Amino acid sequence: MTAMLVETGLVTGTWLADGLLVQLKGELGEEQVAELRSNLLMPLPPECQDIVVDAGEVTTIDFDALSIVFAAWAWAEEHGARFLLSRTSPAFESALEFHGVVDALPRLSELGSAPAAPVIPLQRTASV
Repeated sequence: MTAMLVETGLVTGTWLADGLLVQLKGELGEEQVAELRSNLLMPLPPECQDIVVDAGEVTTIDFDALSIVFAAWAWAEEHGARFLLSRTSPAFESALEFHGVVDALPRLSELGSAPAAPVIPLQRTASV
């Protein structure tokens, strides 16, 4: 008897105070399109400012699944939110490159760093 490991895709969404984090893992294809749609193309609450997609553990992604990610970008902007990729796997990058859109999606790393905080002087202690 032999055992076979079948890796299927996983799509999870986590609502945060002002945004949505969607994590993509494994093989993403036709079987995950409905899950991708329900996580990435759902109505956004007014407080949602950012949709961040973590694709760092994607092993394969087909055209239909990738098209949902691109539709989510348009959906987010249409509803006043930012769409950003936080991480991408080599397989996800290869799919973007194969379709000629490697630099199309906005990335979290492109935001740059936050401005330096102003220096606040230490509180003075009373002399006795």
